[in-house]
Amino acid sequence: MWPPDYLLRQDLGGHFPTAHGTPLLNLLHLSDAHVIDTVSPARCEWVQLLAHDPRWQPLLPMHRPYEALTHWALAAHVQALNQHPLAPLTQKPYALALSTGDNIDNAQMNELQSFLTILAGGDTCLSAVGGVHEPDLARGAAPWPFWCPEPGVADHWKALGCPEVPDFVQRCSATLQSPGLGFAWTSVPGNHDLLRQGTALTHPALEAIALGQAKGLQRPSGFDPADPLAFFVDHPTGFSSGDDRRVKADAGRYTLTRQTWLDSHCQHGAAGYALDQLAQRGLDSVIDTEHVRLILLDTNHPAGDFQGSIGAQQLARLEARLAEVDAQPGRLAVLVSHHGSASLTNTKGDDPERLHAEALTAVAHRHACVVAWLVGHRHLHHIAPHPGPLGGFWEITTASLIDWPSQVRAVEILRHADGQIEIVCTLLDHGAAADSLAGLHRQLAGHFAGAMATQMQGRPEDGHVRLLLPRI
Repeated sequence: MWPPDYLLRQDLGGHFPTAHGTPLLNLLHLSDAHVIDTVSPARCEWVQLLAHDPRWQPLLPMHRPYEALTHWALAAHVQALNQHPLAPLTQKPYALALSTGDNIDNAQMNELQSFLTILAGGDTCLSAVGGVHEPDLARGAAPWPFWCPEPGVADHWKALGCPEVPDFVQRCSATLQSPGLGFAWTSVPGNHDLLRQGTALTHPALEAIALGQAKGLQRPSGFDPADPLAFFVDHPTGFSSGDDRRVKADAGRYTLTRQTWLDSHCQHGAAGYALDQLAQRGLDSVIDTEHVRLILLDTNHPAGDFQGSIGAQQLARLEARLAEVDAQPGRLAVLVSHHGSASLTNTKGDDPERLHAEALTAVAHRHACVVAWLVGHRHLHHIAPHPGPLGGFWEITTASLIDWPSQVRAVEILRHADGQIEIVCTLLDHGAAADSLAGLHRQLAGHFAGAMATQMQGRPEDGHVRLLLPRI
């Protein structure tokens, strides 16, 4: 029997199944973990203090009070999946875990190494010593503008509900031991994986700041750009020119290139990638399973900014790979990217070779094999139908791990005896104890989300659902 809280969605047609179908593929979809080096001098948390000013809001959030706990939340999900690597409906093993980007926050190698270690298994540490949680007592009696978890220290965030947590910095800076998922996994790059703060291209001056010891904690004197987002894209060093604190330098804070991103994924065992692929297909990839082809796409915009685009050559390759699937009756395809239809909108640079959501969905609609498109980026759960002349497909957006509700999604693809396809989606919590660091992360994420928590959680039809597609 089906659990009563699974909604049946027939937006694209289909009829009520009278029996469970044959499992074709079980996937685990996670997104936007944002593993963060919170001490990095290339971060500018002070922007969050200007959230009241509409001019600065396009850059937000630049800081969350629980950022130092993000890798602990990811590790709690990995631990839970390692202990129970079976999809909820079929109780058969997951074939693959897919992370749809923004695995890290500031495009730094030390962040990526931590993320990959947690998924693959091993020990990792991201120290919070020297970050914004430690107040500068030389500032005098004024409340510290960031959350200081230590008891007895006045700050602006405790009054907003952030708790006192003794020894917080020491606890979240400890070495984390991850068992790894224990089954195959991979990821696609998001804007935060390859751009500073997910927005700006790097250059030598910005690298010097990241690798140095001077961390700015407040807006540089006289710094007041008319358009903060545009200024950050073109001149990010202006945001990190302060020298309010000396921190320990870390050579691992250098910015990732596509090649170093690729090398690290290959070294840690990510599925679908080869060290020599950049010249031929960039970071796009194909993973073939018995019944389903997964097509991984890099949707980062080459001129920067946080929204995405896709190249004309990428779409030509996509068309060819989908035609190969169509030539095999009964075989299906799933697209995977960081940006989805609502965020493939970047026009910076006016490059005619960079295309947007309409171009990608037009390709997908020409191929009956496409049944789903897994995406992230928006930090909310959302499932949308894309009807088309050959039936259409489902776009499945999974919310972030860094923000509320910090969930992952099981995606089980079934075929019924009459050829109908059913995609069963189940949201999963990590279930960590409330007094653990992962439990504290989820508590604070819910508090920080405030009135936005309901939107980020999504509607009932974005959660536990059965998505039907009539197929022959």
